Amino acid sequence: MTGNLLSVLVFLPLAGALILLMLPRENHGLIRSMAGGTALLTLGVSLFAWSRFDGAASGMQLGESYPWIDFGMAAVRYELGVDGLSMPLLVLTTVIAAIAVLASVKITERVKEYFVWMLVLTTGLLGVFTALDLFLFFLFFELTLIPVFFLISIWGGKERNRAAFKFLLYTGLGSAVMFVAFIALAFTGAEAAASAQASFNMIVLADMFANPAIPEVLGTAVRAGLFAAVVLAFAVKLPVFPLHTWLPAAYTQAPVPVTMILAGVMSKMGAYGVLRVGYGILPDQAATFAAVIAIFGVINIIYGACLALVQTDLKMLIAYGSMSHMGIILLGAASYTQAGMQGAIFQMVSHGLIAALLFFIAGALYERTKTGALSELGGLSRSVPVLAGFMLAAAMASLGLPGLSGFVSELLAFMGIFGAGDLIPAAAVIGIIGVIGMILTAGYLLIAVQRTAFGEMKEQFKGLPDVRPGEYVPLIGLLGLSILIGVYPNLLSDIINTTVIDIITRAGG
Repeated sequence: MTGNLLSVLVFLPLAGALILLMLPRENHGLIRSMAGGTALLTLGVSLFAWSRFDGAASGMQLGESYPWIDFGMAAVRYELGVDGLSMPLLVLTTVIAAIAVLASVKITERVKEYFVWMLVLTTGLLGVFTALDLFLFFLFFELTLIPVFFLISIWGGKERNRAAFKFLLYTGLGSAVMFVAFIALAFTGAEAAASAQASFNMIVLADMFANPAIPEVLGTAVRAGLFAAVVLAFAVKLPVFPLHTWLPAAYTQAPVPVTMILAGVMSKMGAYGVLRVGYGILPDQAATFAAVIAIFGVINIIYGACLALVQTDLKMLIAYGSMSHMGIILLGAASYTQAGMQGAIFQMVSHGLIAALLFFIAGALYERTKTGALSELGGLSRSVPVLAGFMLAAAMASLGLPGLSGFVSELLAFMGIFGAGDLIPAAAVIGIIGVIGMILTAGYLLIAVQRTAFGEMKEQFKGLPDVRPGEYVPLIGLLGLSILIGVYPNLLSDIINTTVIDIITRAGG
């Protein structure tokens, strides 16, 4: 039975949060058990949804559609569904959310409120990746901002308030642009289709804008403006240079489990929005703007890598490295080739796993050494050899070592951009610059490993505890999934191929 499976998946964490509110505040053990059980049950439901998904079928699956709000001139429906783009991100969300909840053992202040916000955040993320109605999508998108604000401002580091308000300011402005863009899409779509009532359904809007008469009804400037507004709204969340300045503060000040979700999942909301809304509804404009998207992608790669190279703090280095890797998604998407699109989706999943792993390791090292400064670390492979080994493996996955997921995603994305010469005249040049960025990536990751794990060890770091039993779950889980995808990429490609072909076909590729 899968009739309301997606609703169960989306609202299960919220139900768990409501139960947590009724538990006694001082019973931390019960609260942690309830939160962990809810997160694991949500993961189980997402895996069941994966098992019911047919990768060979086109279009949305596991759909739900119910009337909700009728404004007269516009109708909003409660509509959920998944395809090869959203299904992997659903599972990624539940995996990282479950690991983040289980990794929150160090939270001792206001424990109940912390886990309530974590579960509410999970519902918002799952809602974003399943909503087919733009209005519903917007509500879920906004729902993710509130928990993150409180999770950073209450449980974050010394500069938590500044980081939280900066995050809220940037993402709030992006949301404002998004809301206006969604309203404009709905009503211009209705105008183009000569419909008396506007629809916010993404599939309906895609069909409306696919009407051959569209160029006569809506000029090129109007359609270009709509696409630019959509991309701008989601570029803040991705983030894309120069809208990235909220990222280092949020990533470094948030508690480690929250940073794992921020880097592992929330940044993918931006890429998902560009592909789902921008490419899904206005594929012709996506093709028109392909060169611009590719240029911003390669800027992200180079700029993020250069900033990572000069960082003196481990978490800041990983934060800017994360920004750099988001550029690979833009490169793959801009190519409008099957390999490139596959690479973009692979990179969303791969980077989600690797970034979460790197931030967890950085947090574990900080908890032991009380410092993240690279100049104060060194020689930790002799004190915490297992943790240092996981750090080396995570760095190798991030820089694209064959056999790990990063290699597959980067290879596909660059194959796509080098094969996009017909669409992007300077595709080869952009691809070469992007490859240089990957060389810089190897540089800052190896520098981080060398300065952390090797060299001379400080006297105070002797006898540090190595990996604790509870830490093996996130370490083995995240690295194991990266290896699994790297060794057997068909695990993902079998799910996403049909959707990728549909995206390309809609643009006439």
